[in-house]
Amino acid sequence: HYFMKKSTHIILYSVLFAAMLFLVFKQFSNSNNVQPKKEKASSKANFINNNSTSRIAYVNSDTVSKYYNYAIKIQKTLSTKRTEAENQIKSKYFSYESLVKDFEKASPIMGDREKMEKAQKIRMLEQEIMQVEQQLSEKVTKEELRLTEEYILKTNEFMQEIGKEIGYDYVMSYRVGGAMLYANTNLDITPQIIELLNQRYQDLK
Repeated sequence: HYFMKKSTHIILYSVLFAAMLFLVFKQFSNSNNVQPKKEKASSKANFINNNSTSRIAYVNSDTVSKYYNYAIKIQKTLSTKRTEAENQIKSKYFSYESLVKDFEKASPIMGDREKMEKAQKIRMLEQEIMQVEQQLSEKVTKEELRLTEEYILKTNEFMQEIGKEIGYDYVMSYRVGGAMLYANTNLDITPQIIELLNQRYQDLK
């Protein structure tokens, strides 16, 4: 089927958020101009490395994608567009099926010329359905790419601000089936990240 299901998009935004988190906080931790703000960072996410203390935490990207209002909005928008496209296709399929049934029912009493005309009309409708389906699929895909790009850029902007605010050196991304096989729940700052992301998204509206 041309149109992706909602669950597929949830996974997509989870993966995109995970990849973006890695890049954002790698950039943040490598910056020589940013100093951690100790007053806003949790003390439970520290570790010792080469005689220096670094601040580390992780975020469950699946949970963020589920409760991050920006991701929810995009998922709903794309779901609506997919539904609208699918309804257009269903309408044409219904017309096609009715035409075929009428043709099969009346075929025994049709003349050769009428049969040829009806069959040609059915073939033309088949081609029209294929073209419309392809056009709608391309339109939805294009819109999905546009919204996804906006989502990545704006969320990256949010995370740059949040990274400086919470003061961690590294914030990893965890998701079921991802590269990180185990994560200590004491290092989980997912609720904090979700709250901060939603605050910034709300301010944007």
